Amino acid sequence: MDKLLFYLSCTILLGLSRSTSEPNAYAPEIISTLQNSRDIPLFRGSIQEDETTVHLEPQLFARDNDTVGAARLICRYEIVANRKNIPFEIELKNRETGEGVLKVREGEHLNFEKRKHYKFNIFAYDCVDPPYSKRSNRAVVTVKVLDVDKFAPVFDKTTYSADLLEGTVSSNIIQVHAHDDDRSPENSGICGYDIVSDDAPFLITNDGILQNTKSVYHTDHYSFILKIRARDCRGMVSEPAYINIMVKEKCRNGWTDFPDHIEYTPGTGRHTLTDSAHLQVCEESCTVDRVTVKMTLQTKHIGKGCDRDTYSIISQRKLCGASDGSVDLLPAPTLTSNWTNAIPTDDGNDGDKIYAFDGETNHVVVPEGHVDHTLREHFTISTWMKHSPSDGTHTKHTHSGKEHLLCMSDGDGMSRHHYALFIHNGKLVFVLRRESAKESDLEVFKPAEWRWKISEVDDGQWHHYAFTMNFPELHLYVDGKLVEATQDNFEILDDWPLHPTDRVHFTKLVVGACWKGLDETYVDHFHGFVAGLSLLKDRTESERVIQCLNNCQENLDFTDLEDMPSGTSVSFNSDMTEFSITGRNASDVEMLVRKVAYVNNRNFPTPGRRNLNIRTSVHCGQIEEILPLKESYIFVEHSSKPVITVTGKNLVLGHQSELDTGLPVFKDVSIHVDFMLASNSVEDSEDESEEIGNDTSDMHDADANTSLLDNKIPAVDDSVDSSSTKILLDMCTVRAEPVLDFYVEHLELPKDDIKTFNMKLEGIETAAGLVILNADTIENYMTVLHDIRYIHTQAGDLYMRKFVISCSSQSGRFVSNEFEINVGARQVEEEPRVVPVANIQNSGAQQSIVEPKFQNHLAGAAGTNFGMVAIIVVCVGFLLFMIVLGVLRIRAAHHHRRVPTNDNGQEMEWDNSELNIIVNPIDQELFEYEEHPHKATLPDDSDTDDDISECFQDDEDNDSSEEEMETAVKTLEWDDSAY
Repeated sequence: MDKLLFYLSCTILLGLSRSTSEPNAYAPEIISTLQNSRDIPLFRGSIQEDETTVHLEPQLFARDNDTVGAARLICRYEIVANRKNIPFEIELKNRETGEGVLKVREGEHLNFEKRKHYKFNIFAYDCVDPPYSKRSNRAVVTVKVLDVDKFAPVFDKTTYSADLLEGTVSSNIIQVHAHDDDRSPENSGICGYDIVSDDAPFLITNDGILQNTKSVYHTDHYSFILKIRARDCRGMVSEPAYINIMVKEKCRNGWTDFPDHIEYTPGTGRHTLTDSAHLQVCEESCTVDRVTVKMTLQTKHIGKGCDRDTYSIISQRKLCGASDGSVDLLPAPTLTSNWTNAIPTDDGNDGDKIYAFDGETNHVVVPEGHVDHTLREHFTISTWMKHSPSDGTHTKHTHSGKEHLLCMSDGDGMSRHHYALFIHNGKLVFVLRRESAKESDLEVFKPAEWRWKISEVDDGQWHHYAFTMNFPELHLYVDGKLVEATQDNFEILDDWPLHPTDRVHFTKLVVGACWKGLDETYVDHFHGFVAGLSLLKDRTESERVIQCLNNCQENLDFTDLEDMPSGTSVSFNSDMTEFSITGRNASDVEMLVRKVAYVNNRNFPTPGRRNLNIRTSVHCGQIEEILPLKESYIFVEHSSKPVITVTGKNLVLGHQSELDTGLPVFKDVSIHVDFMLASNSVEDSEDESEEIGNDTSDMHDADANTSLLDNKIPAVDDSVDSSSTKILLDMCTVRAEPVLDFYVEHLELPKDDIKTFNMKLEGIETAAGLVILNADTIENYMTVLHDIRYIHTQAGDLYMRKFVISCSSQSGRFVSNEFEINVGARQVEEEPRVVPVANIQNSGAQQSIVEPKFQNHLAGAAGTNFGMVAIIVVCVGFLLFMIVLGVLRIRAAHHHRRVPTNDNGQEMEWDNSELNIIVNPIDQELFEYEEHPHKATLPDDSDTDDDISECFQDDEDNDSSEEEMETAVKTLEWDDSAY
């Protein structure tokens, strides 16, 4: 027994010795003075939602009974929870004591309104390798989030409206209400309301009830606008709200103080229809629960229902900043694009070409050289279209009931539609069949047909349609507004892609029908009107540009949608010419009507009368009372008419070498604009305005969105500086008289300059001259004109070439003067030989005659005085000899070479009854300039030959010689009958 006890004692001592000497014998232990019901250590914490450190009770510590090495140290804490998103972490402060601090994890934010309490477990780990091999006991932590008053009160509405009967004191005019988004009771309460407005006979209770302190009368104040604020119990104050109090006078049904007409001055921007109109609805007989006002502006007599189309479609696109790559599929016929010749057009300006399709025979084939037919994943198709339901008479070539506006199909072998735009059973349909090059895509089903059921398709009115494709997303804009797709108005059908085939060798792109390649016939013709059909490939047009192209420059305007009273609504049509306003009472409706304005952003709107009708109805339960029709009108006054003037040098001379390479004959041309004030009286224009209202043929020009170029023209008078007022030109013509002979002469456009300046101008050259098109600034037009070169390869035969320049704006509405420029050749190749003769004139002066052989070499007035003395000596020495031989030389020279003929082949006549100086026709122009300087421009005479007449001048008296020269000029006889 003693041995057994000894053995046990040794074993126990040995075990104790081993346990105390092992490096990681004990696990960490979390210590807390608080415990839950299961004796688990407990920590309670609290933190405000804007703090980052939790206040724990008690403070967090952990210990490890190991005495040596890393085993006695605490290395980290772990948070374990059943729920995710615990936004806390424990930061270890001391490894020896295991002190830890509970903090909000970086990037996390506490929100009392979202979560108020957190509960989770924590564990501690020692530092022995392998890491964290021993874990402590479990401890429980609860954290309470404390609310911070961070939200100020907010009113339920920003604007309140109320009525107050004049002469009464009301204890409950209206009650307002504000709320606080803080959740805690101490922070979420509203403790009071205050009126900020000064000197208002009103007070508001802490419950938000508005009262007036004394009687008010309509004659003194027809309304009050009170600014109010709400405050919570911690003192935070709300943003202001407003109470609009209408002081009601004695009841009279109908509108009062609504003007019978409004005069509108072009260039003045928004013009409110009324600032003082009052709608009175008596409620003695019934309780009014709804008031409706419909305002209609009559503009259908102008253009396409709007004063819009001043410039061509191409120019409108430029003004709106549209993409450059857009291609017009229905261009106006020119020498280079004449495939639209066969389609009937309206009687409007070419700048707004409208094509009429009869639904039976006519269509247009767009050449592939004009545009690549293929469409890919990104493009925009846009057009103006007017279409009415079929009456059954146009069915000859419409087998399927489809009316194709646009169709690209196989040209031969097959009849597949690659893409198409058509109308079918009141639906607008777009088809796009993908052409896949990958075999893996051939069996992939993807969207191929998009259908819209919209009323605009068949309403017989002009509408603008734009299809923007970012495959497979296709958006439709009608009149600049995106069509919201719903189950009732939109559907998409999927289909296979087109499979590659060797049977088809080309395709056809047709406007107004569809080509059936297998039968080689045109089918499904379109019946309606189309204008401005354009295609933008491989990119899409921005929504801003689409809206700009549709912006009607003349419309009603309403901008205060955010300040509308509760229970009111405002609706309007796409052209902004019909407004419907509905409210619970007359005062609300009246307030909204006062915010309606008339806008006409055209620089030069069509003057005249636009009728404005106001229809008002009052609903009392099931009873509707229609108030008398209120008729008014807007009179658009005449704007200051721009007068475009082209000026410059009338005579341009060039050497043969210059004409061979190109002479800038228009480099001195200048274009400027003045404004002529027109009559603005209503009485003087009543008859004219009525004619305008009934005649649509003159209303075809209207404006694009020129505000994008910041060239709005203000109302001006005679004092306006035209240099600061911008208008756009849209055409300049250079007319050649007679027509150009392309074998030896032509006009050359500065294509490089146009590209360099990024101008969107186009030039067309014919034998009749040159045409520059599209809306652009005067400066850009002048740049192009200055760099146009006139080339004549046989300048020696050139007598005189005339060009006539004319420019216009707004599709010919404003046209400049016709400015003439004469172009001639100047030659300095030989010195002329002089034959002095004695010619007895009334003045008794001696003169000289130039051989006809050299008469084209004289192009100026007096030459240089170089060698004057020697010339005089020679002249005097041979004077008698010249008198004898003069007449003989004249006759011989006359038969040897005749004066060049004019374009009609008519020869110039030489009258030798008296001895006169023979002068180049160009010199005659110069002489005419001396007598009539306003009719011609004197050319530079620095390169002219010596003046032969100096042989007979006194070199010491230049003034006298100039007077003699002038006298001689006046006696010259030039027969211009052939010109």
